[in-house]
Amino acid sequence: MTNAPHPETRYAQMLVSQQKWQDLQARLMHVEMALGLAAATAGLTRFQALAVTICNDLAARLGARRVSLGILRGRYVHVVAMNQTEKILRKMQLIRQIEEAMEECLDQDADIFYPSPASADLITRCSAKLISTSAGDEAIMALPLRRGSPVGVLILEFAGGSQSKLSDVARVRVALDLIAPRLMDLYAHDRWFGARWLANSRGYLAKLVGPTHTWVKAAAIAVAIFLAWAFFAEGTFYLIANFTLEPTRQAEIVAPFNGYIKAVRVRPGDKIIAHQTILADLYTAKLRDQLAAAQAQYFAFRKQADVARARGKIADMQIADDSMNGAAARMRLLHRQIAHAQIKSPISGVVLTGNLMRRIGSPVHLGDVLFKVAPIRPLVARIDVLDSDVLYAKVGEKGTLATASYPGDVIGIRITHINPMAQVRHHENVFRVRAALHGAPTWLRPGMQGTARIAAGHRRYIWIWTRGLVNWIRMKLWF
Repeated sequence: MTNAPHPETRYAQMLVSQQKWQDLQARLMHVEMALGLAAATAGLTRFQALAVTICNDLAARLGARRVSLGILRGRYVHVVAMNQTEKILRKMQLIRQIEEAMEECLDQDADIFYPSPASADLITRCSAKLISTSAGDEAIMALPLRRGSPVGVLILEFAGGSQSKLSDVARVRVALDLIAPRLMDLYAHDRWFGARWLANSRGYLAKLVGPTHTWVKAAAIAVAIFLAWAFFAEGTFYLIANFTLEPTRQAEIVAPFNGYIKAVRVRPGDKIIAHQTILADLYTAKLRDQLAAAQAQYFAFRKQADVARARGKIADMQIADDSMNGAAARMRLLHRQIAHAQIKSPISGVVLTGNLMRRIGSPVHLGDVLFKVAPIRPLVARIDVLDSDVLYAKVGEKGTLATASYPGDVIGIRITHINPMAQVRHHENVFRVRAALHGAPTWLRPGMQGTARIAAGHRRYIWIWTRGLVNWIRMKLWF
């Protein structure tokens, strides 16, 4: 036999079913109102017409005495539509009071009722002020219009019976949430071009200076400051080029005649004194034999000249005199060659090249370079400036250089000469620029190399950094 449910249980189930049915009816009413409002405004394409229709439709459906719609513009709410009203005069005291009540609702972002329920803890000072200007027992319902964040306020004013209207808030809320996106889209686009442009610019600026994306904005500001500095600030423009240290004077000691190396007295790095230090000796035995033969010829021709003069043979005497003079010249040449067999330098300094120790006994020819001699002090820098940069180099410009041996020591320079003709070096056209050194340290040696920086005036930083790229593009595009 089946046990029948207890009467109290059946009663509780009936109450639950009734409550669910009432909730379903309420939801259907909410949907019915939202759909009705959407249907009433479906064909409208202008913002003002849509706003007035919303106010009129809600006033008719809810029995409100006055329905006002306000939109947030900047920091303040402005009334844009009111039921049964074509033109809004913002100078009217009533409009100002309505806007104050709207701003009160918008600031709290909450639904406001006045007279408010006992459990409400919202501020309703402006709503109360709005009611005080009307005669009779009235009630106010203020609802924020949201699209993500509050963008407007709808105020409904009822002539008495505020508690009876509290049940309509859910219906109005659903309707507002449904119609708000379309309303705000029309508000943003149903304006002339200038107003739309200003509104969009204001939105972009608000995003730009707002609290979001802090690091991105900080980076953008830093980049903007850097670009402004690069385009307007000026700095020293430097020409960067390779250099080689050279002595101010240099002598190349060559072989005075064809011969053989007898002895070598110096090596590279040895200090020498001009016209005193013997660098090397050449064999002179053959020269001395030639000198003896020339002397014998000289005396023989002189004797022939004396005999011809004594016999009165003038022609024979002249021939003998000419032969004697030739022998004398030959003797002077051999004496000079023997004297130069001890090779000396015309200048004092240091032997730069000429390690001939292994060439003793080997032949040399007239004009062969045997030694290079130069003074250690002073030195000059030979800078190889590219042909694309030489126009910026001027005589008298100053700069610095650093050697590869001691890159930490910077030496001052000043341009003294610019070679007017280019030379090819490492498959590049370069101009030889000579620069004097200032405060040169004692460890500098001829032949040292490094990098030189020549100050070539002041230019904007953006020009300095992009000069090479711009010139390359111009050469490729031919403009």
